[in-house]
Amino acid sequence: MTSSHFAKDAAEIALEKFNRGEIDRRSFLIALGGLGLAAAFKPGVARADASEIVVCNWGGAAADAFAKAYGDPFTKKSGMKVVIDGAGPAVGTIRAMVESGKVIWDATDGGMIDSLTLGKGNLVEKIDYAIVDKSQVPENFAGEFGVSNYVYSNVLAYDADATKGVAPTGWADFFDTAKFPGKRTMCKWIQGQLEFVLMADGVAPADLYPLDVDRAFKKLKPMLADIIFWEGGAQTQQLFREGEVVMGNIWHTRANLLNKETPDKFKWIWEQNILSASAWSVPKGNPAGKKVFEFINSTLDPAGQLVLLQIMGNGPSNPKTLALMTPEDAKVNPTTKENAASQIMLNPAYYAEHETELQNKYLDFISS
Repeated sequence: MTSSHFAKDAAEIALEKFNRGEIDRRSFLIALGGLGLAAAFKPGVARADASEIVVCNWGGAAADAFAKAYGDPFTKKSGMKVVIDGAGPAVGTIRAMVESGKVIWDATDGGMIDSLTLGKGNLVEKIDYAIVDKSQVPENFAGEFGVSNYVYSNVLAYDADATKGVAPTGWADFFDTAKFPGKRTMCKWIQGQLEFVLMADGVAPADLYPLDVDRAFKKLKPMLADIIFWEGGAQTQQLFREGEVVMGNIWHTRANLLNKETPDKFKWIWEQNILSASAWSVPKGNPAGKKVFEFINSTLDPAGQLVLLQIMGNGPSNPKTLALMTPEDAKVNPTTKENAASQIMLNPAYYAEHETELQNKYLDFISS
């Protein structure tokens, strides 16, 4: 679920930058291409055939744009065009398509957790690694039913004015209201939330899973009155801009945007950032068949992933992209060696098994 929210948010970031004139139309379209919003958009896509590849992503406000970074080169090479359906690749929608035999999507851009859930339900194909070069990404980014083309992190962002220039040193400071008075923010979607609470309570990163939910809730309960729970990335920026919060667990892409707006005021730390990976999945019975894996393979190209980082801050899944980065690129990239030194990788297998139950418990708890 959180991966889907992030993908939609990333597209909205690109649109915001385009509207402010910070990037040109080509760069905007290239960015959407990196998210899987490639080549063309057709509202209300109803069907696909073997002469095209239909990609579904959480397009949000940017779903009416098309990108040529991945689509045009792929079309030139294969003769197949790439179409984007911005309806959002919800697990339930994919299930309905597959079970009815009316599949219109060839590739869906969700998260590793979704890919495992779909795979367990026999709703997606195994990634064909005879076509997709799995050596381009780390082993844990190349799953049986999904392969990652970008990553993102939950980080601790803070208002340096409110903290009088004192930087937090880790998640424990989120709970230190004596040292850092003021309200906090964290996400209402469960992924990447209880992990930081447990680390703040002394749990070693290696011992996080299975999550000790009761322990996390006990740690959080005294803080509930001081926490504003966010639903979307734009909301986190607004909370900081308006001075409603002094620190919080937000996506690194939004922390980067805040920092660019006011570098001396809004900052973030990389200590124990919580990394999540996107994942391409292929619904069973996809119209384009094996050709879709050639498209997926093209999105692992480091040059295209660098463009995505530069425009929106999405981290590359291909480590070769690191060699192409400027120092400024590396500074905002969650997979740069220094930034990843104490990084925690979200456990997709755990969430694929328990997310629904965890999310319901979490919502009940924060509403109590």
